[in-house]
Amino acid sequence: MQIRPDEGSPVAGTEVNAPQFDIGRHFQLSGSLNGGYDDNVNLTPSGSPSWYANPTANFGYQFGSARLAMDLLIGGGINYYFDHPGGRDYDPIVYLNLSAAYKVTPRLTLDFSTSSAYESQPELGTALSANFRLGNYFRSENRLSAHYKLSPRWSSVTSYELSALEYESPAASGHDRMQNAFSEQLRYLWMPTTTVSGQYRFSLNESQSAQGESTTQSLIAGLEQSFSPRFKAGLHSGVQFRSQNGGEQTSPFVETSLQYELGSQGRTAHGQSAASTYIIWTNRYSIEESDQQQAAGRETFRTNLLLNYAITARISASLALIYSHGDNGTSNQISSGSLGGSSTETTFDITPSVRYAITQRCAVNAGYRYTKVDRGSGATTLDPLQSVTSYTRNRYFAGITISF
Repeated sequence: MQIRPDEGSPVAGTEVNAPQFDIGRHFQLSGSLNGGYDDNVNLTPSGSPSWYANPTANFGYQFGSARLAMDLLIGGGINYYFDHPGGRDYDPIVYLNLSAAYKVTPRLTLDFSTSSAYESQPELGTALSANFRLGNYFRSENRLSAHYKLSPRWSSVTSYELSALEYESPAASGHDRMQNAFSEQLRYLWMPTTTVSGQYRFSLNESQSAQGESTTQSLIAGLEQSFSPRFKAGLHSGVQFRSQNGGEQTSPFVETSLQYELGSQGRTAHGQSAASTYIIWTNRYSIEESDQQQAAGRETFRTNLLLNYAITARISASLALIYSHGDNGTSNQISSGSLGGSSTETTFDITPSVRYAITQRCAVNAGYRYTKVDRGSGATTLDPLQSVTSYTRNRYFAGITISF
């Protein structure tokens, strides 16, 4: 799971590992204090600067027996702004990430995962958030699945997913939405290191905006390859069919993933490499629900990259990159067959940082985060609530973390 070094919170959509069986119990309690300078706290075109302090604390728990495994991370903190730009004193951060697996029988395994948070800053790495500030909000992504082995080579995965987004301010309620998704996947172990799959997915999207409900059906074929215990890659592609207000929208679906760990200098109690070299890279092109109230489906390309390089056993450097580009369309354009969209949205977020482990339990870090969001010329007419079409932000930070 990717943790933001500037404010100590998980990045949505970056969970990559399932809980592990037969590992016993592991606890970790950590606290951190970060601080620095943010030149655009309120994410406005003209800027709203302030010095800030960010105290956080989290609790991690791992458990793995022969039949039950779980991985829990819970925590919270605040971003306190000393200059109170626009009257803003602080932003809250509270989060819960849990994944659990239970072997009901040797053939049947149940899996559950949830990623929930109450916060104020936009989550740029997921579609379940606006990319500009609309006040405090709650988001939650939950998945329940049943994995059944039909034979030594064949298996099926039946899943249900619930995603919800709700803003605290009544003025932003038009951006609230909920998604229920059902999927059935058939998997075949082609070779010991190669798995192919076919999947059908149906999702019902409920929005408080003027566009109302929509449905999306997806047909996806997949290929997963394990080149070695340290190097894994996956490719899933297919087609999506979206229906809303009598209009139809068709889009290709492509998703790739790559995980590679070159080496490790050891691990913390929560399983995170203390000083290691690794890369986690995901790409996705699909139809997403737009965060603009009067827009229809948004064809979006997303890439999320995390690099970590162990310079020495104590010093490591990391680079986190989030990029997305989407084309918003209106229901009238979809009905008429025009998929060009009436506006575009481009997000670029990059965070280079350096970490130094003073001891096994104490580390310091420093870095820089740059964010740029460009909503295009059509954003103001599509979304009367928000007139901001673009903004940039620079955040400079340093901090200390103590783990127990």
